[in-house]
Amino acid sequence: MSSYDFDSITMESMRSKKGVKWSLFGEDVIPLWLAEPDFNIAPLVKETLIKAVEDEYLLYSNDDEFRRAAAEKVRRVNKIKAGEEDIYVTQGVLPSMWLSIKAVCREGDQVVVTDPMYWPFYNAVEVTKTEPLYWRLDEEDDYRFNIDALNEMITPKTRLIFVCNPHNPTGRVMTKEELRGISDIAVDRNLYVMSDELWEDIRFDGRSHVSIASLNPEISERTISSFGFSKTFGVAGLQIGYMVVTNKNLMEKIRKIAKGVLRGASSLSRAAGVVMLSGALDEYVKSMLRYLESLRSIAEKRFKEMTDVTCPKLEGTYLMFPNLSSYGMVSEAMAEYLLKEGKVAVTPGSEFGHQGEGHIRICIATSKAILTEALDRIQNALAKLRTYAEKL
Repeated sequence: MSSYDFDSITMESMRSKKGVKWSLFGEDVIPLWLAEPDFNIAPLVKETLIKAVEDEYLLYSNDDEFRRAAAEKVRRVNKIKAGEEDIYVTQGVLPSMWLSIKAVCREGDQVVVTDPMYWPFYNAVEVTKTEPLYWRLDEEDDYRFNIDALNEMITPKTRLIFVCNPHNPTGRVMTKEELRGISDIAVDRNLYVMSDELWEDIRFDGRSHVSIASLNPEISERTISSFGFSKTFGVAGLQIGYMVVTNKNLMEKIRKIAKGVLRGASSLSRAAGVVMLSGALDEYVKSMLRYLESLRSIAEKRFKEMTDVTCPKLEGTYLMFPNLSSYGMVSEAMAEYLLKEGKVAVTPGSEFGHQGEGHIRICIATSKAILTEALDRIQNALAKLRTYAEKL
């Protein structure tokens, strides 16, 4: 029996915390909008942070210990042949999107992004003045990554492919065959890959996570892999991530671009990071996954009960992406309606691209009681909308 209790949180206990998720919309709203778990922080992480303060680990320091721990984890877990010199510490995963483009692209070059996709990928393309190439993922095709379609869309201006695996917001865990297809195209067409693997631990039904850089030495040389801790351990406030780049010239270029802009992460974040990388919390992660599977079952059952709602099978992440387009509202209007009528905050699917229109994204990583109450509110609000439409 696990000693970790993921189901003890209440709305009152969450509102007592100082995070933005539960404070943004008011006390009568259940927030499912932010991709952050409500679970209490693992005790070992808390203990490590407290000890680091007690030891006055607050002076200028280097990141050698963290990079050694990250390299060991990447070799052990991700099967990427990396040394500590191949690790670059970042303030979370987001900076690696911008750094990747700046390192391999010039203004006007093309970057492949999936549609739908986590919106900061689109933002990184916009701010670097590169051009997005939209690789369409279809719900009707179970959000399969069509490699033939990818190959056909590549042009002489294409330089980089963005990968998000497990995928936000569709919840897909990419297969080895899909990743191998991307790898073959990148190597054959002289392209680079930036792979966001922030959700690597959150997978269901025995699915494996495969790092694209582990497939062969050729794609490893062309891949920038990015990892972090916020989704697994609920420590977004630590603002720490790390990039893995085995191509020495590419890593040197990234370091030069980042110099004077990024300063790595705090000493406290790095201290906690070493513990989270070590494997000491593997049982915590396994327990959390078992609990998340029970939440997934609750949400799947409830969405099936709702009239004219479809929801993709959740393979990874704790983000569900139900399709409510049959209610005749664009996703932004639906999100506003659910907030006003249902007192549930969700993210409109349109934030994730054209293919997200008609969907909402919800985070299910909370207690069973909170999730059930939120789904009750959503179902009741949709029922009112359906009744009103039928009267017209």
